[in-house]
Amino acid sequence: MRTTTSWRPGRTRGVTLIEVLVALVIVAVGLLGLAGLQVRGLSIQKDAHGRAIATQLALDLADRMRANRVPGTLTPPIDYAFTTAYPTGTPTLPTASTDCEAGVCNEAQQAQFDRARWVARVNQTLPGGWAHVEPIGGTGNRAWNVTLMWSETGFRARGLLASSCDVVALGSALGYATPAEVECMRIVVRP
Repeated sequence: MRTTTSWRPGRTRGVTLIEVLVALVIVAVGLLGLAGLQVRGLSIQKDAHGRAIATQLALDLADRMRANRVPGTLTPPIDYAFTTAYPTGTPTLPTASTDCEAGVCNEAQQAQFDRARWVARVNQTLPGGWAHVEPIGGTGNRAWNVTLMWSETGFRARGLLASSCDVVALGSALGYATPAEVECMRIVVRP
């Protein structure tokens, strides 16, 4: 015996609409997740870009030091040292007493000229860019700590309230504290 079931359109009204709405909610949540991944990827890319620029700037200083060694030694002059604290306002950039592009300079004058141009480049290239350059004790100026610092607004967005300038590793060596939103990168340069 066969029984037939009749389809009654009145009882199933809206079921398809609910299925479509559920599918739209699932797609919307997926798209929000993709947007979040995109934003995070851009943040990481910005951080990597800052570190790449800082590395290039440190290599530039190392090249300048290599090109300006004291005659008869393997060391650059002490005049490359720059230990001014990270500025809280408009920075006062170092100056050189002699323009070495216009005339002949001795090693110390060339070092001052290089330092002034390099710190200005750091300040212009990195947002809130600053540097701390000092010889490593006991090396006779053969090794230098170059610490590059720049403002990183993403620290607050990621919930980080401290600077990447670790107090134990850098703070004692720098001799001053850095603001909370400052990214630091230290490179040992052996010109």
